[in-house]
Amino acid sequence: MIEMAQQQKAPAQRFTDTFSDYYTWVALSLAAVVFVVLLVMHRPIADAFYRSMTVLVVASPCALVLSVPSAILVAIAAGARRGILFRGGVAVENLAGATQFAFDKTGTLTKGALVVASIASFDSQGEDALLRHAASVAHFSTHPLARAIVAEAGKRNLPINGATDFLNLPALGMEGSVGGNRILIGSRRLMRDRGIAIPAVELTNEGEVWIANDQAVGVIYLPDEIRPAAKRVIDFLKRSRLSVTLLTGDRVGPAAVVAEQVGITDVRAELSPQAKLQCIHDWRASGKKVAMVGDGINDAPSLTAADVSIGMGGTRIRCCAGTGGRRPDARQN
Repeated sequence: MIEMAQQQKAPAQRFTDTFSDYYTWVALSLAAVVFVVLLVMHRPIADAFYRSMTVLVVASPCALVLSVPSAILVAIAAGARRGILFRGGVAVENLAGATQFAFDKTGTLTKGALVVASIASFDSQGEDALLRHAASVAHFSTHPLARAIVAEAGKRNLPINGATDFLNLPALGMEGSVGGNRILIGSRRLMRDRGIAIPAVELTNEGEVWIANDQAVGVIYLPDEIRPAAKRVIDFLKRSRLSVTLLTGDRVGPAAVVAEQVGITDVRAELSPQAKLQCIHDWRASGKKVAMVGDGINDAPSLTAADVSIGMGGTRIRCCAGTGGRRPDARQN
């Protein structure tokens, strides 16, 4: 990635490369004219050659051509030493000019190291059976909520039978067949969209995953923690007079709690990937240069559309760079 980043050219670097193509010929022509003029003035050939070479050295485009890529490479190297990989000089320039920052919540502002805190079962099958069915579907997903469910099933030594006909439902959850039964795992919105009634339970600010077949059979609660550096980052951006927004598919309650803890006032919750993407388009259409920070597949469209995209460590998507709204090269992971 670093080698590819060094090969990608920033806009200023592309300009200097193009300019230098013409400027080089101007410098060479100027040196030749000086040489000819001095000969016409009957100067010795050695003196005329020396003075024309002096003009060529002074007017050399090398310093101009080397200045921008040198600065870009220094920035990329400095970032790499701090664990930040820039995919190209475009990302460096776009990040410097960003005016609007958008953050995802889970795994970005929060650690994403979720653990199962409690399980509420609404039928006679009990917590372990509910957790086992949920893990059978969730083990196909890499979402932090799914990983936490599978990890808890492993701690309890519960057998996990792989679900069949697995289907990922972006920003909603997932579903699959377990023992001939179709199991839904996901948010309250998924339950509402499928016409499944949600039992009256106390609303919490923890993450929650609902489990249902033809009716809701249980809910798993998974708390998360704020990243220690999150508030410092948000404070720095606000001091720099940059706009900061929280874009999340989570419920309003948990989103508001996280936003308050890190100092974000503009909160947009219960967003689908398409809704997040529309926010990016709206900002760019209004003339803002957008930086999107995310960590998961659901954020990939928004990351791709942003002027510069920032993927948290371990992000398995193809857009950790300044894309300028263009789709990144699929070969670059």
